[in-house]
Amino acid sequence: MTDRYHSFAPLYDALACEPVSRPGCLAGIAGLRLRPGQAVVDAGCGTGLNFAWLEAAVGPGGRIIGIDASAAMLDQARKRLRRGGWSNIDLVRADLTAIAPDALAGRVHGAAPVVDAVLATYSLSVTRDPAAAWERIMALCGPRTRVAVVDMQVPTGAAAALAPAAALACRPGGSDPSAHPWTLLEHDAPDTEASSLRGGHIQIRAGTPRSAASR
Repeated sequence: MTDRYHSFAPLYDALACEPVSRPGCLAGIAGLRLRPGQAVVDAGCGTGLNFAWLEAAVGPGGRIIGIDASAAMLDQARKRLRRGGWSNIDLVRADLTAIAPDALAGRVHGAAPVVDAVLATYSLSVTRDPAAAWERIMALCGPRTRVAVVDMQVPTGAAAALAPAAALACRPGGSDPSAHPWTLLEHDAPDTEASSLRGGHIQIRAGTPRSAASR
């Protein structure tokens, strides 16, 4: 599989419009209601931009598992781990649209037998098949696992004039603003809480999906 981030990964943090995306990440993490000692999966972790915030939420006694398909992005994430001095973060290279769900669950549960939360920030809309990625995320979830999905769409209403800037923000990671992957969580989590930022450009959803057996 070609790693489309091979040359781009070292520049990703500088070009990813992080000041724009950060409020959505923080809102998604808040929606997980994490507590110290819990285990959280960062699905599509990229260079690990969420790690410091997740560390602050789960503490040194918690566990963070970052999953990404790109070896180059994970290399940048490892550098971030070394800079942060974090020893409670595991990195898993896996394509969420291709790996067998039980194989992914086995790799993640080897580090965290119980997954308390899963976070997907701006990651599902860059996959070629968000529904397939969602199936893999659901394979990690127990009956009490809370999930947050944060992603982007074209601004609407009074903010529609910002659409060109929004499209520019989507470009670095190859995000599809028409994917609307948060609807997958809405379908499977009756308790989904919804919010938005930046004139609707950033959509945040958090909830507790029903188990696969009850869907």
